[in-house]
Amino acid sequence: MIGGLSIDEHGQTTLPGLWAAGEVTSSGLHGANRLASNSLVEGLVFGLRAGAGASRAALDTDDDFSAPPLESDWDQVETDEEHLNIVDLRNALSSLMGRQVGIERTEEELCQADEQVEFWDRFVSHREFAEVDGWELQNLLLVAQLMITSARQRTESRGVHLRKDFPATDAAQAAPISVVASG
Repeated sequence: MIGGLSIDEHGQTTLPGLWAAGEVTSSGLHGANRLASNSLVEGLVFGLRAGAGASRAALDTDDDFSAPPLESDWDQVETDEEHLNIVDLRNALSSLMGRQVGIERTEEELCQADEQVEFWDRFVSHREFAEVDGWELQNLLLVAQLMITSARQRTESRGVHLRKDFPATDAAQAAPISVVASG
């Protein structure tokens, strides 16, 4: 995911209770350079800070052992997992993301990937899974949608994000892009 969550010097995000470290963060410590050992050292330092901060925050939070009621539109939920090959779909998603949403990207490839992931998501998102593999697939599809959307919005090349159709860096796009998931 390379740098999507903004964190402070302690690893705390802008979302209360969410702490992060490593490749998912955007600390600004190394600019757009997320390759090689920069991210490893940053992950170690911020991992320690985020873990300590999250631990302190958890100790200061009253426990609430109640679970909110689950609501589901049972008319639209499918529970039949037999006709869905989760392993095959996960492998296909991984292959698609590597080919079309990897380091080198174009609008055409991103658009094709977007259409394919949306198709798969319509087939998977309304299912009620009983196993972790199904939940992971739903989460992977959501992350894929977020990655594709943000890559399509950034019409420049920066760091490890290379748009072959937009090879130059655009100073106006230096600020992080906000992504809102649909669906």
